[in-house]
Amino acid sequence: MQNRGHNRTDERINHKSLAEHIVEDLEARIIAGTLRPGERIVVETLCKALSVSPTPVREAFQIMESRGFVIREPRRGVSVARITEREAQDIYRIRANLEGLAMSLAVQCQPPGLLAKLKKLNEKMNRAAAKGNDEAYQRLNQKFHGLIIDSCDNPRLIQLIRDFDKQTTRYRVALMVGPGWMENSTKIHGAILAAFEAGDAEEAGAIRRGVVLGQIRRFSEIFKNGEEEA
Repeated sequence: MQNRGHNRTDERINHKSLAEHIVEDLEARIIAGTLRPGERIVVETLCKALSVSPTPVREAFQIMESRGFVIREPRRGVSVARITEREAQDIYRIRANLEGLAMSLAVQCQPPGLLAKLKKLNEKMNRAAAKGNDEAYQRLNQKFHGLIIDSCDNPRLIQLIRDFDKQTTRYRVALMVGPGWMENSTKIHGAILAAFEAGDAEEAGAIRRGVVLGQIRRFSEIFKNGEEEA
């Protein structure tokens, strides 16, 4: 009897892991643009491609729907969610406040070695900017802010930011373009480091909120007719 109980527990754990694996795979494809907004995801086709039963696939859809990646409609089934300009703006407003809070908390916590790591990343970003290497700069920029978020000592906040970040990753490259954007970004990162050194949590949070909110102005270039273009 005890062995049967352990077996059922193992099955639940494996089942959960399988659903999570499907979620990660589909989210990655949506972010990369392999699965486009409005595109249908057929359960039977996905089951066949992944060699799994329908149950973990349906569980994965439930998770992804709660995160805003897919929608389920009567007679149409599951499809990749379209995001309107208004919805993207709303997400960015939430992100601005969440990331501003995370930065403020990171300044207050300041785990040992954090400032040194941020300075090292900032130096690499400055070199990338001097060479005009926007791809390297964006990669380093993500590491810089990811390190700050992970240092805020608030697991629930970290997860919320990651969920919202996934929903808008597809816009990031389009937003981070334009003449002098890297030069302006390096100045902002310098101000963030100064706030960390001064222990000014309020200033650091305000800087990050302002940056994310400022990106909303660019959405009109990415969207047309109220539907996602990217």
